Amino acid sequence: MEVVDLKVCLHCKSCENSVRKTLCKIKGVKCVETNRALNKITVLGYMDRKIVIKEVRKTGRKAEVLSSSSYRHPSTPRLKSRRATTAFKCIMPSCFL
Repeated sequence: MEVVDLKVCLHCKSCENSVRKTLCKIKGVKCVETNRALNKITVLGYMDRKIVIKEVRKTGRKAEVLSSSSYRHPSTPRLKSRRATTAFKCIMPSCFL
């Protein structure tokens, strides 16, 4: 699973909702968190970060990757890489809220 942090200019709730709706349509995306005050979007799922950036740009907004890392849920078997983001907590369990 991958966690992708993006810097995206979000001026209003409408911008935030349109980007969230677009990202939730990407196959493999499990969770999308937005922070309009920080102009930050965090995407969690099994997807390619290049596709995430491409889809955000299709909405007419510039997107810049702040960070990208792998995340292993405690119930999944340990992968070869020990690097995992454990601080990520999805507050939106479903993209369809």
